[in-house]
Amino acid sequence: MNFLLGLWRQRNYRAAIIVGGLAAIWLLSGLLGTEDKPSVNEQRTQSAMAAPAERVKVRGRYIEAQPYTTRVVVNSRTEANRSVQLRAELDGVVAGLPVEEGQQVRKGDVICELAAEDRPEKLAIARAALHKAELDFAGAQKLKGRGLQSDSAMAQQQVALSRARADLKRAQLDVQNLNIRAPFDGVVNSRAVELGDFVRRGEECATILDLDPMLIVGEVSESQVANLMPGAQASAQLQRGPVIDGKLRYVSQQAHPVTRAYRVEVAVANGDGGLRSGVSARMALPTGERMAHRINSSLLTLDDAGLLGVKVLDSEHRVAFRNVELVSDENEGVWVSGLPARTLLITVGQEYVSVGETVDVALEDSAGDLPPPLAADPEQKNAGEVRVQQAAHPVPQPEESEQ
Repeated sequence: MNFLLGLWRQRNYRAAIIVGGLAAIWLLSGLLGTEDKPSVNEQRTQSAMAAPAERVKVRGRYIEAQPYTTRVVVNSRTEANRSVQLRAELDGVVAGLPVEEGQQVRKGDVICELAAEDRPEKLAIARAALHKAELDFAGAQKLKGRGLQSDSAMAQQQVALSRARADLKRAQLDVQNLNIRAPFDGVVNSRAVELGDFVRRGEECATILDLDPMLIVGEVSESQVANLMPGAQASAQLQRGPVIDGKLRYVSQQAHPVTRAYRVEVAVANGDGGLRSGVSARMALPTGERMAHRINSSLLTLDDAGLLGVKVLDSEHRVAFRNVELVSDENEGVWVSGLPARTLLITVGQEYVSVGETVDVALEDSAGDLPPPLAADPEQKNAGEVRVQQAAHPVPQPEESEQ
């Protein structure tokens, strides 16, 4: 006690004790005053928990399943319906070519003319010989009626008459065959002779093509040929040309011995002659029908397993992921299967929501399917701006899982 009194009597120690005591009182007052007061971080957490989470806004559309005709696409080419090589039936010199190459002709038009030579005179002799044979046979019949003609003599007269008729027919055909005519309506594709050429029996004069209808021909594998439907509508995309429609008119019953593929033919109307033979094409042949949905290709996404699918909404507007199978990819959109017949599909904002999350949805006008947009309009632009704003303040999302 005396020691403490001694320290208190000294000015320096007394001042130090007073300052230390005041400091201790100040520190204790701060601890006691904030004992029940929450920290700033705790206040922020409590405020966040008290405020309700704002739902993400998306746009959706009800899409309906539609019958879709499945097709198999094969490489093909155009081919003339008929191609005939006109050949000479007589030996002779080419005396006339009244039709030029590439010219349209009608059935019966003269394509090549051969020199007549002595064939008209032979025809006249054959007519005279037939007339004599008819007179001889008539005289023999009169004698036979009087009993003055034997059966053997009558048979000889019958043979002579028949021979005269055959000679006349042969002479008439020779004169007719001097003109080589078109067997059907078509176009003269090429000529193998010129004026003054000597042709023998069986040599080619010209080639004529029947281009209406035009054929689209290709080969289908043995695994696909059983699904083809003869008589069904088919189409073909010409090389750097339009899409043409026709009917599947022929499916071969025997496979090619080398390729083991089956020939197929699609007949296409070509009354104006606009299609040419030998043009490459991609032919789509109908193989059946199935129910599918048409959507924008931009709505397709992958799940954690890498499977293709889309995000849809249930009756309570909860996000779900549905796996789909790509049926066809066309300019008008993609056709997919695997969805319920009537599905509420997320069309805008699907990239900012996760599976299981409940959202607010603005429904679009439904037309049964969802073709791709032709151009961006102001409404679509505003919707894009909304998505960007939502992405700047994302809400916590659970891990997406396959449904």
